[in-house]
Amino acid sequence: MARFEQYLKETFNHYGFPLTEHQAAQFSLFRTELQRWNEHINLTAITDDDEIVHKHFLDSLRVLKHISLGSGDSVIDVGTGAGFPGIALKIYLPDFRLTLVESSKKKVSFLKYLVAELNRCRIVNAHQRIDVEIFAERAEVCAQQQKHIGAYDWVFTRYVAAIRDSAVYCIPLLKPTGKWVAYKSGDETIETEINNSSARSNALGGVVETVLKNPKFNRNYVVIRRCTSQSSS
Repeated sequence: MARFEQYLKETFNHYGFPLTEHQAAQFSLFRTELQRWNEHINLTAITDDDEIVHKHFLDSLRVLKHISLGSGDSVIDVGTGAGFPGIALKIYLPDFRLTLVESSKKKVSFLKYLVAELNRCRIVNAHQRIDVEIFAERAEVCAQQQKHIGAYDWVFTRYVAAIRDSAVYCIPLLKPTGKWVAYKSGDETIETEINNSSARSNALGGVVETVLKNPKFNRNYVVIRRCTSQSSS
């Protein structure tokens, strides 16, 4: 365990994400539980230590090179699966408020167990607790509930659903100043996907603000903001 935590710290630091001892311990525990639970339920196809670090942990965090999550910001991770990017971001930046949405009851069981274990993991002070709300709902249901509508500064999605299909349940979650960040692979189809989604996104009050590209890691981030002028036009 100590050897893996050292590897975590060295690797994260190499990519500009220095870890405290506490964070390294939490990421190490995340990896251990992900592998252990994955023997019984299908959480991820990525199970190798090195791939978990690069393709799950660091892939979740690299968006922070492009955006800033403020202290107290409200974040919702829609279709979080095994907790990516939400829990990885929360370990690294504990001061924002996180909500996870996942429809699979088995994955929700894992998420609840993981959060509880993270909060037992070498706690230094209460400020470092991983406080998370977890909703075992389909995203479409979540987006129709009053407590979620217009409630979030940031929406994150890191799955294969097209922006056009996700817009109907992601854009309504945003505050008037909120932004939705869709993690996408860094291939050439992203422009086509954006073009195919523009009419629906605009109708829902959203507009693509920018596409943040990271070709070195085959990753794009499509940033969609609430278009406040849409409602007044």
